[in-house]
Amino acid sequence: MENENRNANDEAPQPPSEMEPEGFQVEMVGPSRKRSWILAGVVIAAVLFLVGSVISSSGVMDAWLPWTQEYAQRRVPAVPDGGEPIALLKFDQERGEDAERGDATITVTGRVLNRTEGKLEDLVATLTLITSLELPLEADVPLTPQSLEPGSEGTFEWTNPLKGEAGGIKLKFKLANGAVIRHRDSRYEQTEETPEEAAEEAPVDLTGEAPTR
Repeated sequence: MENENRNANDEAPQPPSEMEPEGFQVEMVGPSRKRSWILAGVVIAAVLFLVGSVISSSGVMDAWLPWTQEYAQRRVPAVPDGGEPIALLKFDQERGEDAERGDATITVTGRVLNRTEGKLEDLVATLTLITSLELPLEADVPLTPQSLEPGSEGTFEWTNPLKGEAGGIKLKFKLANGAVIRHRDSRYEQTEETPEEAAEEAPVDLTGEAPTR
C-alpha cells in the first residue's frame, strides 16, 4: 500500500519551482502587417515632404530657418542704378584721452546713405584698427537708426583705447544676417576739396573690401 501511494505521488504533476525561469512567447508579424507599416511610413514621409515644400516656397518660415550667405545676400534690396547699396558720406577719426585713466583713445565716426529701393535693417559697420603695438582689432558697430528707409541716412560711432600709433582703419558693412553690403565712397562729392586734401584731414584706410574712388 505504501508503495502504491509513493508511486502515485511520483506520477502526480509537481508545481513549477519559483527558481525556474518563466517561459516567453514570440509574436510573429505576418506579411500583411509588415506591408501596412511600410505603407504608413511612405504616406507620412510624402506628407511631410509636401508640407516642407509648401512652407519653403511660401517664405512663411524665413525668420526661423537657418540663414546661408547666398540666401542672406539675396535679401539685400535692389539699387536703381545697379551700383552699391549704400554711400559713405563721412568717415573721420579723432584721437583723445580717457578722462579717468589718462590712456590714449581713438574715436571713429561715420555717416552713410541708403541708396536702395527698400529698407535696410540692422546695418553694421565692421571696423578693423591696425596699430604699431597690437594685433589688428576688429569690431562690429551697429548704425543708428536701426532701420534705414530708402534715401535716409544713418550714423555710427566707435571709441577704443589706442596703444601705439594707428596704422590705418579698414571699413566694410554688413547686415546682421551676414549679408555683405558694398559701399560707395561719396565723401568727396559733398565738398569742393580734392581727394588729396580730404585724405590729409582724415588719413583712413578704406582698402578692405570697400571700393574707393
